[in-house]
Amino acid sequence: MSRQIFLPELLNISIKNYTLYPNGLDYTFDFVKGVNLVLGGNGMGKTTFVNIIRFALLGLYKKPFGYTRTYQGNIIEKRQMYPQKYFSNRMDDSIYIDASPTVSISMRINNVIVELTRDLTSITLTSLKVDGVRISGTLVNQVSYEKLHNTAKVNTLPYKYERIIKAHTNLEFDDLIFFVNEVLFFGEDHKTILWNDGELFPDVQSELFNKYFNDPDLDKQRQEAIRKAKYFDSLSRHSSEDMRAINKVLNKMKDNRRANHKSNGNEASTMTLIDLKRKLEEMDNQLISIQKDRASKSQDISLLQSEINKISISANDIDKKLKQIEDKLNNNIWETLHPSYHVFIKNIQLNHICPICNQPNDELVETVTNAMNHCFACNAPINENEEIDIVLQNQFDEINTSRKTLYQSISNKKKTIQNIEQQIISLDSDFSRVELEKRTVQQQLRELEYENAMSDNSDNAIQPFLDEVNRLTKQKESYQKQRDEQYEIVTSITNKIEDVITANVHTFSSIFAQYAGKFLGIPCELTYIKQVGDTNKRFYPVIDGKVRFYAEEMSESQRFFVDHSFRMSILTFFYRTPSFYIVETPDSSLDISYEKNAANVFAEFLKKPNSLIITSNLNNSSFIEHLLDHTNIDLGIINLLEIAKQSTIQGSSVQLKSLYHHIKNRLKSC
Repeated sequence: MSRQIFLPELLNISIKNYTLYPNGLDYTFDFVKGVNLVLGGNGMGKTTFVNIIRFALLGLYKKPFGYTRTYQGNIIEKRQMYPQKYFSNRMDDSIYIDASPTVSISMRINNVIVELTRDLTSITLTSLKVDGVRISGTLVNQVSYEKLHNTAKVNTLPYKYERIIKAHTNLEFDDLIFFVNEVLFFGEDHKTILWNDGELFPDVQSELFNKYFNDPDLDKQRQEAIRKAKYFDSLSRHSSEDMRAINKVLNKMKDNRRANHKSNGNEASTMTLIDLKRKLEEMDNQLISIQKDRASKSQDISLLQSEINKISISANDIDKKLKQIEDKLNNNIWETLHPSYHVFIKNIQLNHICPICNQPNDELVETVTNAMNHCFACNAPINENEEIDIVLQNQFDEINTSRKTLYQSISNKKKTIQNIEQQIISLDSDFSRVELEKRTVQQQLRELEYENAMSDNSDNAIQPFLDEVNRLTKQKESYQKQRDEQYEIVTSITNKIEDVITANVHTFSSIFAQYAGKFLGIPCELTYIKQVGDTNKRFYPVIDGKVRFYAEEMSESQRFFVDHSFRMSILTFFYRTPSFYIVETPDSSLDISYEKNAANVFAEFLKKPNSLIITSNLNNSSFIEHLLDHTNIDLGIINLLEIAKQSTIQGSSVQLKSLYHHIKNRLKSC
């Protein structure tokens, strides 16, 4: 069961004294449940405007608290922020203002109205109301607030705002930072979250589905186990480093003794002992690597076999359709012909057998070959219809081509499986070989250890080093055991989380199909699987029956709108009350054939209802036109042409003004 969360519904924004918009120094806009267009030319402040919305909600927070901390020290990174002068650097100093620039925003969160005001220069939350009641608290700018100890934050206004967010959204404030920045905002950087490789923090899929599809305490336990496992793994690696350092010293001692011609048999044996232990460690690492490689290849086979099974089902359906169309074509070609007549003919030609009595008959073969237009039984002429059903024939050819493609895909995947199976056999052979070599080395090691124990080594300077190596070896094994125990806990919790997600896959995939299918015009769904080399499952899009593991498998506009579909599916899945989605210049990557489809995707999202905030250059794209064709959608316009400073070229552009007035007139007529 997923968590109940309530994201903000934007009601109103007011920007005062912000000189980037010199003709809008007291600008107010009421958001609509529908499309809110931020229109303007290049450099007029479209990106700044949507970032002001984000700033009003969050302040300058870019990312929530990270997870990089030491296990014992419990050191936590501060929230990442945008530069403090992010907004003031864009102001026009030539314009006089008698007060600081501010932004005020009003929003509804689970039927509670929250209003707040922030100073755009000092980055300070200056006013906060809940259902019209003013909340008191110490004013502190965001940079200073982050430096305060947790106990010192309690009486500040930012802290009280964070508590209000938690009380009404059912989210921590850090969760809201995550949702707004990573899900609700698709910026000009065009960063996708569906194919996030996890190397950058946060991995949106991991954060989203581990936290919000499940009991949050379950994820806390998982994160704690991960940190402990990493801690013990770090200690284990430190032990290995210490062992390597001692081995270097021993090797240097060995080289010195050889140079001075002082080495004897016992010293040689001691040095061989060190070499053997190092070799055993290398073999252990090699065996682990082979096992991981084998597991990965076995997973590849499972995935390919699953794809073959899916394709086979589709191929069987196509075979049935093809048979039906073929029967119709044969019935159209030959009048009053027995439905199985062409089957009889094939049987005669291929098997040289009479289809009636099943007896060999070569004369019958000659008859049907020389007189195809006469009945093979009575020699009566068969009336052939010369008018072929072109539509039916084209349908047959199209489906037959698809059938060949499917069976070729099955054949290719089977060949790939055979190749992988051969690789697994080779890996098994390598594993057996290394294991055999390891047993031999272990036997040699035991024999040498016995010889050293029996010999008189009281004055042997090397023995303390050997004792330390043995101690570190045992210590390393202990740390590795504790690490593995924690990873077992992680695996157990991850499996529980994955079970909950798996139970929601069908519902989530159905929502995604509504959005992505409208854009691509072909069947789309989501699958929840492990990619080769991954330890955990994640969602991947399945487009026209093919899993797209990488963003590069799709064109630029396709992957952007598939990612839009994924984000809007998230918002739809968690939907309790209306929320918003901000997209910068969604038409920038579209070719003309996809513009209408793109508009239909957003129109689907607005049905709930929701608010869509999109920026758009006034260009020749028909995307906005198609969006305006949906007469059931409320529309609002944030006209930067009227409030922002225009360049000389923009101010004199007849085409720019014409496009704006055209859109404005369309808005009035809606």
